[in-house]
Amino acid sequence: LKPMRCISARCSFAPRTVRPRAALPALCAQLRMAAPPAAAPSAEPWGVCQRDGKEVQLLTLTSDAGSQLKVCTYGATLVSLLVPDALGRLDDILLGFDNLKDYEEHTTYIGCAVGRVCSRIANSEFHIGSEVYRLPANNGTACHHGGPVAFNSYTWDVVESTPTSVKFRHVSPHLDQGFPGKLTTIVEYALLPTDGGGDALSFSFNAVTDRNTVVNLTNHLYFNLAGIRGDMPQTMRDHVVAIAADSFIPTDEFNIPLGEYRDVTGTPFDFRSPTKIGARIEADDNQLKIAAGYDHNYALRDTHGGARGGRGGTRHLGLELASDGRWTRKREADAIASDRTTGRSVEVYTEEPAVHFYSGNYLGNDPMGKGGVPIERRAGFCFETQHFTNSPNQPAFPSVLLEPGERWETRTVFWFPKPSAAGGLLSSCCCR
Repeated sequence: LKPMRCISARCSFAPRTVRPRAALPALCAQLRMAAPPAAAPSAEPWGVCQRDGKEVQLLTLTSDAGSQLKVCTYGATLVSLLVPDALGRLDDILLGFDNLKDYEEHTTYIGCAVGRVCSRIANSEFHIGSEVYRLPANNGTACHHGGPVAFNSYTWDVVESTPTSVKFRHVSPHLDQGFPGKLTTIVEYALLPTDGGGDALSFSFNAVTDRNTVVNLTNHLYFNLAGIRGDMPQTMRDHVVAIAADSFIPTDEFNIPLGEYRDVTGTPFDFRSPTKIGARIEADDNQLKIAAGYDHNYALRDTHGGARGGRGGTRHLGLELASDGRWTRKREADAIASDRTTGRSVEVYTEEPAVHFYSGNYLGNDPMGKGGVPIERRAGFCFETQHFTNSPNQPAFPSVLLEPGERWETRTVFWFPKPSAAGGLLSSCCCR
């Protein structure tokens, strides 16, 4: 396999200029005008949501390279993603369930869109100006992932679809879960080819409000690149991970950020060189003990060209859509994970200031997973791209305030390189 591109701060990588985000919609419009009208993705009924009474659809997106994504309208949830291994065999690499009922009953946000505000809000309250907003607590004293009945609990409407992409919309009314303002959110999932012969899964959020509110949107997909099988806790620990972050956000005993950036040097949180997830997860470290593993924000490095303007993502994506509709890289990845047994890897590119690395510490109490395989503790891991946890109460963090007339926009791409042979993909990093 070709060596992983190192993302250590010690590498002398000089990224090329990134196309401004504003040019992407224009390019996409040109591509649509040049192509014949696209058919809709295949869709099938998948039951009725018990909360809102709407019929849930399961849609299938297929790429030219053969990868396949299934996504359902309940919670705008990513249900499965089939990608090839080094021998060309397709396996599902996302944790999940076989039916709607189990998605409605589970409690660990597997594969769903998370909002209005992902992660924890301390003491379940925040203020905008002099107005204090109190939220329902669902994680100790904190409001977690938008509250007990949040974006993941409703059926989203399909507003646009092609064989390789789909857009969902959800309208959250004023004071929904205590948050101010009517918030209209659109998420787009797309499965597009890359210039290296692989595929990339992207998600982008777009949100507007009619009064001042707070927003922090992500998707909570769990990866296991080895596939859905009985030994997932072990295969998860064997994944090799690198994260382009020089600092992480430590938390108190309730998993609420302390509001400081802590250097990763000399700690189990230093993934600037490729390291197995399981190598230090049981280390004698107070932060690991508090979270029972990794469950922390990593502060990603600034991207070339300075901060991106507008609300939402603060950084440049680092990818560009070429004229043939393929993603091309313009900088190093923000995070990378690899499974040596299959040769699969995933590279993360995001406009968000942080990636929340979570090692599935609280999995294990959900319904049976796909194919009768239990979702055990640490069966999968997450790269949740987002603003920092508890941002509404931390003025030192990038703002999550959204005002009327503004638009919250953010994009993340998971890039799956085409494997060439099974082996240690990350074993030949260019620097340590």
